[in-house]
Amino acid sequence: MVTGLFAQLWQTRPEQIHAWYLAMYVDAVEWVELPNVLGMSQYADGGIMASKPYIATGRYIAKMSNYCDHCRYKPDEAETENACPFTTLYWEFLLKHRARFQQHPRLALQVKHLDNQSEDKRAAIAKRAQWVRAHYPANHYT
Repeated sequence: MVTGLFAQLWQTRPEQIHAWYLAMYVDAVEWVELPNVLGMSQYADGGIMASKPYIATGRYIAKMSNYCDHCRYKPDEAETENACPFTTLYWEFLLKHRARFQQHPRLALQVKHLDNQSEDKRAAIAKRAQWVRAHYPANHYT
């Protein structure tokens, strides 16, 4: 769940994620893994397998797991120095794909939340996203 979510928010090429899962997991079988990764996890089929991109903030991860229990980042923050990278990249994803999802039945409300943020906050999120991309090793793989 978390690796696919991160890959989607990082906007990694879906075929790279597909190949990575096949290489990493001994029990990965292509006929199962391919539709799950390309269709559901990465939304690379445009919505045939899943009704929306699998994106979420750090708050969702904190709610659904214990992964955030000892993390220094704050799941509710997107633009500060303590912002959770998942939350920052979530809002960056919506900023980038706003036009595509503003009328989407399952994402339109989130786009409205984005639109309700101040211009300064959206700019700060974009700036923080640039920082995240520059300071995490994943930038070597995209």
